[in-house]
Amino acid sequence: MFSFTTRCPRYGRIGEASLCALLAVALVSPWSSALAQTAPVNPADSVARPSVARPDVARTHHLSEVTVSGTHRNAFSGINKIDVPLRDMPLTTSAVSARTIEQRGIDDLQEAMKNTTGVRANNTYGGFQHFTIRGFSNFVLMVDGVRDERHNISTSAPNTNLANVESVEVLKGPASVLFGHSALGGIINIARKRPSADFKADFSVAYGSFNTRRIRAGAGGPINDKLRYRIDFGMSDTDGYRHSGSNTNNGYLALEYTPTERDLFYLTIGANKDIYDTDTGLPMLEGSRLAPGMDRGTRYNDPADFLKHTRYDYQLKYVHRFNSGLTLSDQLSYYDDNIDYFSTEELSFNTTLDSLNRSFPFYFNHLTKPLQNQLELTYEFDTKGISHKLLAGYSLSLLDRKTYNGDVFGPGKNATVAVRNPILNQGYIDFKDTYYRATMENVHGIYVQDWIKISEKLKGLIGLRYDIFRGTYYTDQVDTDRHVTSQGPESKISKSALTYRAGLVYQPVEVLSVYGSYSTYFKPARRVAPNGETFDPETGYQGEVGSRLEMSAKWTANLAFYYMRKNNQLEALPGGIYKRIGSAESKGFEAEVNGSLARGLDVTAGYTFSKAKYLPFDGAELNPVAGKQVAFAPANMVNVWLNYEVQNGAWKGASLGAGVNYMDETFTNSTNTFVMPAYTLADLALGYRIGRVGIRLNINNLFNERYYANAIYANQFSPGTTRNFLVSLRYSL
Repeated sequence: MFSFTTRCPRYGRIGEASLCALLAVALVSPWSSALAQTAPVNPADSVARPSVARPDVARTHHLSEVTVSGTHRNAFSGINKIDVPLRDMPLTTSAVSARTIEQRGIDDLQEAMKNTTGVRANNTYGGFQHFTIRGFSNFVLMVDGVRDERHNISTSAPNTNLANVESVEVLKGPASVLFGHSALGGIINIARKRPSADFKADFSVAYGSFNTRRIRAGAGGPINDKLRYRIDFGMSDTDGYRHSGSNTNNGYLALEYTPTERDLFYLTIGANKDIYDTDTGLPMLEGSRLAPGMDRGTRYNDPADFLKHTRYDYQLKYVHRFNSGLTLSDQLSYYDDNIDYFSTEELSFNTTLDSLNRSFPFYFNHLTKPLQNQLELTYEFDTKGISHKLLAGYSLSLLDRKTYNGDVFGPGKNATVAVRNPILNQGYIDFKDTYYRATMENVHGIYVQDWIKISEKLKGLIGLRYDIFRGTYYTDQVDTDRHVTSQGPESKISKSALTYRAGLVYQPVEVLSVYGSYSTYFKPARRVAPNGETFDPETGYQGEVGSRLEMSAKWTANLAFYYMRKNNQLEALPGGIYKRIGSAESKGFEAEVNGSLARGLDVTAGYTFSKAKYLPFDGAELNPVAGKQVAFAPANMVNVWLNYEVQNGAWKGASLGAGVNYMDETFTNSTNTFVMPAYTLADLALGYRIGRVGIRLNINNLFNERYYANAIYANQFSPGTTRNFLVSLRYSL
């Protein structure tokens, strides 16, 4: 019912590939329109909204907008699941608005995260995005409130460009109560653009360094008094620094239908077809040193390497509001995700350091198809002067994932290339399927949360969730046509867990909130030991105290102190073996300011301190990494972005933006033997807007800082992009 196929050319340049993305959406549009017209939705939620705000489908789901413009800041958060102002919630969130994305010329999720506190983005193998939040890499990525299961299985996955994105929101700390397993560091929610009550359209083109080209087009508005739409297309193509390029193309359709004042149906369909040049970085010598004579600008991968990502996703949500303060919502979602990858992953020096050995050529094809549903009831009522907003829900996730692997062959396998002036093509190299690993999981979650208004100055939040996790795993041998030739034995994992959160908010004056909270988390261990033993689930908790200052609707300031701990960690060893490495803790604080400090002057700024380290084992056994800093968890991070736009006079519409990002030194393994040095990057933006037309120049890495941004295998560092520019032209209706 949910899947379809279409034949497209093999990832050509921007014209062919983008045509495929548009065609995929065009093929499903008639089906989606028909479905939307047969469903019921709510005009009350479709009336005039702030142009940059992104509320969700009903009052029970409003997404916060920490915007850096002078526009009104929406006070609600979709990842809270209830319509309570953030100032009344005992938690910490950060958000990146569409305006910030436009001002900084951001095109992907990794770049967007540099505008938030507590988050370090790591892009590996050319296109796999991974995030560390508050020192831990356990996070859940969501799209419009729906879990993307790829990251909690493989920790990283590619994500397409941000052409259809309205904002990105981050909820810090454990979020298992509302969103299920694996959310210790937090939640990253990508909120896509919504249909609007009035017609709106925009078109933009951009060109920049490394032959970067972008096209964006979007439009939305009413079809009639009950049906509204939004459609977006995005195409990005770049040769990339070090010839680590990408070609990302997507299409998106949203339909909102309100047959009555109490009913709302919301349908979204998305498609993307992307390709990336893989990048295994540069091998470092002991002491994290670059070998003499090695060119930082050379990518030593085989030209046959590739990373392809194709995805189709569908969501349908229904909301009904009863007379008695009771609201029912149900959200059904399905996506078909295909990641095809082939790369030479390991690079090592020969004894004379004048050539590199390519080893461990690796191929896989992930096919991930989860069907998910969230059924929720929200009830607002009073008991003896105390107000309640009670949420009860049931979630179901059925995951079907197959990973094909195989043999790599050809004269180019395990080749040696020179460090200077390398001949990258060392002969034919290819692969064939020989087996696949199946992952079949079903997760049932029952949860309840109550927000309590005890008085005007005191509010509380309590939540409880029970999850039942069942997993079946097996490996079958296949031929080159992927027909099963031999079936392997099944391994089964069955776990359940109770998680909870509780917090209080005290407001001594209207503009100031002080809060404290405690929350827990769990992540099922999907690994089975060679003797058949199943590992205990990873568990954790966070204690947090903080404050939020809202001097007006235009700007806010937040300060939070936290302590986090996770237990029962596993570490991968060679040969597909895993071992327990005990516990780790992270403690620190975050400070953040967002909003419009004066007319035309917008700011987003933050500082993060995080001390994340591994802990000793319980008992007599020694943990060799105890006391070491957790990998990819820098101690200090700073982000600042200021943008000023002239409001009147001859220079009205002219703008100047400037930003700084500081990243502390980052260890790349648990033994802390390799470290990427600290670095500071400066960005600059110049813009001019007249009427419906705007032009903008972005210069990134203004002072051409030499730094390392990412790493794999602990010692293979990827150099960060040198100074680069982007010129964009935008037309809006």
